[in-house]
Amino acid sequence: MSPDPNGTLPVPASRGSLLALALWAGFATGFAEVAVLGPVLIGPRFCWCSRDAVCMIPAFDAALFGLVGLGLFALTRVVRLSLPVVAGTLPASGAFLVLIHLPYLHLLARAGLALGIGVQVTRLLAARAPKAIRMVRRTLPWMALSVGVLAAVMLGWRLARERGLVGSHPIATRGAPNVLLLILDTVRAANLSLYGYARPTTAQLERFAERATVFDRAFAAASWTLPSHASIFTGRWPFELEANWQHPLGHRWPLLTEVLRARGYATAAISANQGYVNWESGLRPGFDRFDDYPVSLWTAMRATASGKAFYPWLMPRVVRLLGHVPMLPKVRLPVAKQNRSAAEITDAFLRWIDRDQPAPFFAFLNFMDAHEPYTTPDSFRVRFRSTFHRKPRPQAWSVDPKVPLTPADLRPKQDVYDGSIAYLDSQLGRLFHELERRGLLVNTLVIVTADHGDEFAEHQLVDHGKSLYRLSLHVPLVLWFPGHVPEGRRVTAPVSLRNLAATILDLVHIQDATLPGYSLARFWEASGPAPDTIVASVRKMENQPALYPAGRGDLFSIAIDGRQYIRNQGDGGEELYDFEHDLLERWNLVGTPEGDRVLPRYRAALRTVLAGTPDPGLAAAGPVTFSHVGSSVGNPDPQALGALVR
Repeated sequence: MSPDPNGTLPVPASRGSLLALALWAGFATGFAEVAVLGPVLIGPRFCWCSRDAVCMIPAFDAALFGLVGLGLFALTRVVRLSLPVVAGTLPASGAFLVLIHLPYLHLLARAGLALGIGVQVTRLLAARAPKAIRMVRRTLPWMALSVGVLAAVMLGWRLARERGLVGSHPIATRGAPNVLLLILDTVRAANLSLYGYARPTTAQLERFAERATVFDRAFAAASWTLPSHASIFTGRWPFELEANWQHPLGHRWPLLTEVLRARGYATAAISANQGYVNWESGLRPGFDRFDDYPVSLWTAMRATASGKAFYPWLMPRVVRLLGHVPMLPKVRLPVAKQNRSAAEITDAFLRWIDRDQPAPFFAFLNFMDAHEPYTTPDSFRVRFRSTFHRKPRPQAWSVDPKVPLTPADLRPKQDVYDGSIAYLDSQLGRLFHELERRGLLVNTLVIVTADHGDEFAEHQLVDHGKSLYRLSLHVPLVLWFPGHVPEGRRVTAPVSLRNLAATILDLVHIQDATLPGYSLARFWEASGPAPDTIVASVRKMENQPALYPAGRGDLFSIAIDGRQYIRNQGDGGEELYDFEHDLLERWNLVGTPEGDRVLPRYRAALRTVLAGTPDPGLAAAGPVTFSHVGSSVGNPDPQALGALVR
């Protein structure tokens, strides 16, 4: 039954037309979103969405508008709906969603433009309703088909690219060892029982470490994900690299993966961090396979304007409503499934191993289970419960607290954090078991580390990336390689993750290609090895409160001769801490007689590093060696920090 001349849909005939109109408006909105996002997808800044967004966005928007259509379908049972009004409301809603991608437009401007579009569509269709319905029904199948074809083309292109890269591998050296790099995102060493923490958070890793070398004082070169990963893969300090909060790592410097692939290694990355370890992060070159965004409802939603608009609005309010306390372990937010679990990452890696049988391989796995929102299974979320702590305030879970916090305020959060580490540890145990069952551990260099730590109000700061304090930089580091890395050894000298690339090349005997840094093998191959230079930096966080050190300016730090020096380039602030005994960095030595006496030396040492003088040595600044750090005289138990943060 057709619409009447006044444009009003009779109830029996309107239902199919309403659903068709809604689906058509959804596809049109999705294609418009893709058109607006196009420059961002290929531009120099992050878009934080899957490569499949070009087909997932129209599909998601069509499903979303289809639900609206079903609602209108049900509404026609009780009221008569005007076709022009409905047809104008749907494009207005779609236009508003598209305009969300234009952040420079004020919310009221977006709403006004969307309303104007809806009014104009309503006026145009007032006398053309029958023609509009025919056009919608004719073009709707083609719109749906185009999304399906686009998805098939993208999937086919990715598979063809991966097979082409694998087929172009040079022939590797016979018997070349495998390399497995495991990065536990946001896991600080202080909360691992491997390093003396009271809670048994890493039972599996401890068993694994009995036949490996453990570094008690390993430090990341940055306090957040991208620059730390970039430093690990390039061997360069973060301040040498372009990677920052809004821009990915550039192509100026070669990556470890590119060197290994050129020597015949099959390479794969499987990442749970879809924010800064993804296809657009700059870490992708050299990888045959880069598995970041799964094809899922969440992946599709976070790429769309509706997901970007409502998730930031909804999540904080639900968190404040619930208090986000572990006493409610079964409360699950539908948007919380944003990161793949350790089990999913492990399964994806094992499927790749079993399917492709790569030999030799370099595999990089990024695990996000110890990062908010802590979506570990319930049994691990409640595994550790503080015997006494004050009633948690809603701000105690926030990364932007409105009031000063103490570690006691963060104890409920740290309980869940510890449980998340325990869950991750259990999956590491499963991974090691599966590798051993396949006979792969015998000839595999396994590196277990973290990209950075985390803070639980030790300096009234929550989260990471805001400072260069020890707890944000001190990370676990375990090296396993039977016959090449000593078993049961602990290295107490401080080392930098910046040297991991050079270490890997050294241990797999690739001598004709070098990356900056110094192999950590020197700590068991020579007596009195030259110590690492412990340098870290973090770029200024734009539009962040002055409460955060990184909100005031770029931060740089250097640890030499038993002390750590931190400088804020924004406000000129300086901090100096006893690197050996003041493990929680409670007492700033700047302004004390002892601190003022040595401060010029630390300023000169940092200037030398920033000027590019190769380490170790820092000759221009004088003899800057670790004369006390890592020595046997006056050196505290390397596990003391774990006891302090209990």
